[in-house]
Amino acid sequence: MLSKEAYSKLSKLTKPLFDKNDPQLIGDTITRNICTLLNASASSLVRYDKKKKQVSIISTYNLSENYLRAAKADIATARKTCESKKTRFTKDIKRLYRKGDTIFDLTKKEGVVSLVSVPLTIGKSTIGCVNAYYRRPLKAFKMREDLDLFAKLSALAIQQARMTSVDSEKTKMLEGLEDIGSVPSTAAETKETMKVILSTAVHITGADSASLILVNEQSRVILNAYEYKKGARKVKEYASRARLRDGISDEILTTKKIITVADLRKYDNVNPVAIKKRRVSVAGIPLMARDKVIGILFVDYFIPKKFTNADLDYLMMLGTQTAIVLDNMLLSKIVKREAKETALLYEVSQSLISTLDFDQLLNNILQHLKETFDFLNLSVLLVDEEKNVLYTHSSITYSPEDNDLRLRIGKDGITGHVAKTRRIYYSADVSKDNYYVAGIEGTRSEACFPLLVGERLIGVLDVESSEVKGFSQDAIRLLASLSAQIAIAMDNARLYEETKRLSLTDPLTLLSNRRSFHIVIDAEIKRAERYRRTFVVMMIDFDNFKNYNDKFGHSAGDIILQKLSKIMKEIIRDVDFLCRYGGDEFVAILPETDASFALDVAERMRKRIAAQKISPKITLSIGIASFPHDARDKSKLIDLADQACFEAKQRGGNRVLFTFKTKEVK
Repeated sequence: MLSKEAYSKLSKLTKPLFDKNDPQLIGDTITRNICTLLNASASSLVRYDKKKKQVSIISTYNLSENYLRAAKADIATARKTCESKKTRFTKDIKRLYRKGDTIFDLTKKEGVVSLVSVPLTIGKSTIGCVNAYYRRPLKAFKMREDLDLFAKLSALAIQQARMTSVDSEKTKMLEGLEDIGSVPSTAAETKETMKVILSTAVHITGADSASLILVNEQSRVILNAYEYKKGARKVKEYASRARLRDGISDEILTTKKIITVADLRKYDNVNPVAIKKRRVSVAGIPLMARDKVIGILFVDYFIPKKFTNADLDYLMMLGTQTAIVLDNMLLSKIVKREAKETALLYEVSQSLISTLDFDQLLNNILQHLKETFDFLNLSVLLVDEEKNVLYTHSSITYSPEDNDLRLRIGKDGITGHVAKTRRIYYSADVSKDNYYVAGIEGTRSEACFPLLVGERLIGVLDVESSEVKGFSQDAIRLLASLSAQIAIAMDNARLYEETKRLSLTDPLTLLSNRRSFHIVIDAEIKRAERYRRTFVVMMIDFDNFKNYNDKFGHSAGDIILQKLSKIMKEIIRDVDFLCRYGGDEFVAILPETDASFALDVAERMRKRIAAQKISPKITLSIGIASFPHDARDKSKLIDLADQACFEAKQRGGNRVLFTFKTKEVK
């Protein structure tokens, strides 16, 4: 039985073993305290693997690394101790080695002479042993009661620490899974979600890095890829080169099982990219949702790792929880995307039915797209078939200089390429695109869509983003769908504008018609009243036109009307208005003009027509009335001009008359 002093000493040496949960700290305490107990000079703690019949040093005290690396006989002695479960005593360590060997000299340099190897047992199992070294000769050694009790308590402390460590790992795993499970409620952004998933995967598996690729299992296409390295602040989104039809990824997609590789350098079909990233060991976990693989989670190690059954259980739980989170996230994105698309389609449809004004229609649609996607720029370029170029018709951020650009179809830029091929084109990184021509500053990616009505190309919708890979597949799909609607709406608006123009245009002379005249004079009266300006109305009638028609027929008369109306149009200013009022009667409006200036214009017009070599000769009778001098009422103003014209015609024609005036020029 132990003496009171011996028991007290043993209590002090063993109590610290149960105050710690870290296996390494316990090992360090055992090697240090056994030296105190046995008055030894150095020690080592050895772990024993019964299945593999292998031993390994896990902690040392007062021994050099060089000695430990070379002391193979010491390790052999430890293995015999563990297998026999009996204490072994070596009087002279040098006898274990051959004279002249490196270790023989090292024992002398290290100063160790005798060795006591004590087994650590729990019941009938041996978990390891402790080697105690003496730097003085020890003639004999007999197992002592206090040493036996120290060894048993040490074994219990080690076993308890291991169990605690396993429980700690399980707790860490469960906490990590709980963190991942809370992602939908704590992280709204995809990258934040990925950071929680990947950082947790690294934490609970002890990996050096982790990556996750979202895939379309059926088409074997990578949708997105994310990567995280231990200690990093952010998750990196990258262009994955994983081979979904070959190698580890293909094996995972095919078997839908976890694949582990202890050493990638020995894997027959390794992806060279993995080696470049210093990956040595890897585990790939299929992320399953509704019997489909929606992604693959990889955990990577920079040193060789043997995956245990416990590791596989953890990885499976990790994959299951991650798949649930991703599936919820993807479903949430789908719902949000559909709501966003529905809202956009509603806004666009409202634009399509709210106006047939061509310019207003395009501006409305582009603004809705801008607000929905927050793209850098959106523009619609239309085709000039005569010149075979594209010109900017509507845009969000183009400058006036940009709007004046003319892009040759098939030669200039991505838009020119799309106009030629009539196919959607997406440039994820314009800096690497041969078709790209620099435009809006800050453009990093560009998508362009042909605007087709049947087989006819009317233009292109060009969209630019400030981010590389700035367009998701959903965005491209939606923009492609909208492009078809935009093209039809634009064509309807064009037809409306054309119909409207034709309704206000005389089909023979292509001048404005009588309906257009009333719209213009109403607007001019309002403007003149508001700004206190004057304008003049000239009523114009052809003299002898009936005789010409009777002699040559109406077709010839139509040709003469076209010719003479063109001459009259050339004489007036661009701001002036000229229309065919009916038959051979025309009317002009000269804004911000007085009677004197109107007389000059009328005279030049009269003389030019009179000078034409036409037989029977055709001349003009012109009556002039001014606003507000002659009348402020539209009907009265027109009547006064018409009366002056009639009076000129009654006086023989080929003359200009003012209202209430008799001045005339022949």
